[in-house]
Amino acid sequence: METILFLQQLGDWLTPVMKFFTVLGDEEFYLLIMPAIYWCFDTLMGTRLALMLVVTTGTNSILKLAFHSPRPFWVSGEVRAFTGETSFGIPSGHAQNATTLWGTWASSIKKRWAWYLALFFAAMIGISRLYMGVHFPIDVLSGWLVGALLLWIFIRLEKPVGHRIKSQSTLRQILIILGIGAAILLIGNLMIASLANWQIPAEWVENATQAGAAPEPLSRDGITTAAGVFLGLALGLILIKRRGGFSPKGPAVQRVLRYLLGIVGTLAIWAGLKAVFPSGETLLPQALRLLRYALIGFWVTAGAPLVFLALKLATPPEKKQKSLRSRRAR
Repeated sequence: METILFLQQLGDWLTPVMKFFTVLGDEEFYLLIMPAIYWCFDTLMGTRLALMLVVTTGTNSILKLAFHSPRPFWVSGEVRAFTGETSFGIPSGHAQNATTLWGTWASSIKKRWAWYLALFFAAMIGISRLYMGVHFPIDVLSGWLVGALLLWIFIRLEKPVGHRIKSQSTLRQILIILGIGAAILLIGNLMIASLANWQIPAEWVENATQAGAAPEPLSRDGITTAAGVFLGLALGLILIKRRGGFSPKGPAVQRVLRYLLGIVGTLAIWAGLKAVFPSGETLLPQALRLLRYALIGFWVTAGAPLVFLALKLATPPEKKQKSLRSRRAR
C-alpha cells in the first residue's frame, strides 16, 4: 500500500503518462492491433498474437478466481482508482498480457532491439497499474512471472504442437479445438463453483463502490469470452487454410481499406449482438455471449479475409506466387 500511495503522491503530471501505458495493456488495444497485423502485414505473426491473447486472458481469468485477492482501492479509501476494475486483483492481467503479447511480438521480429522494447513496455505497463491504484506490487510481479512462463512455454511448444495438430485430419483438429474450448469453460466454472460459499468482505464492496467501481469478481464473462474467441479464431484458421489462405500484402490503400472494413465488421458483430443478446450469469446469456465472441474470432481469422478476397482487396498466396513466376518467365 505504501508503494502505491508513494507513486500517487508524485504528482498529477504522471496521470496522463500512466494512463497511456495502461491503454497499451488493455485487451481492447490488442483487439484493435492484432487484426491489423493479421489482415495487413503478417498473417503468421497475427495468428501467434491472437492465440497468445486467448491463452493469456483465459489463464489470467482462472488464476484471479483461484487467488480471489482484492484490489488496493477495495482495501483502502486512501487509494485513488483512476480506472474502474471489477475483477479480482492477482495476477495483474495488464502485466501478464504485456509480457506475453509484447514478448510474442519480439519473438516474431527476432531482433535484440525488439526484446528491449518488449521489456520496456511490459515494465511500464506493470508500473502504471500501481499508479492507477488497481494493483498491489505482488499482483504486478505475479503477472510478469506468469506471463514470462506462458511465453516460454508457448515458444518451446509452438512448433512441435503446431506440427502435430496440422498433421491431424480436419475433423480431429475441430475436435481438439472444441475440447480446448470446453476445458476453458469447465475449469473456469469449477473455480467459480468452488467459491460458492465465499463472501466478499463488506469493506471491499463499500470502498470499491465509493470509488465508482462496484466489484463483480465472480462473473463468468471473462471465462466465456476467452473460450468463445478461441473457438472462433481456431475454427476460422482451419477454414481459411482449407480455402487457400490469403496474402496480407498489397498497396497501402488496399491495406487501409481491408483494416477499415474488417474493424467495421468486428464492431458490428460486437455491438450489434450485444444490443440484442441478454446479459447475465445464467445459461442462456452466457451461451449467447460464447456465440457472440466466437463469431468475432471467426470473423477476424476467416470471415473478413474471405470478404477481402471476394472484393479483390487481397489475393490468395498461391495465386500471387503464380503471377510472380509468370512475370519472371516473361
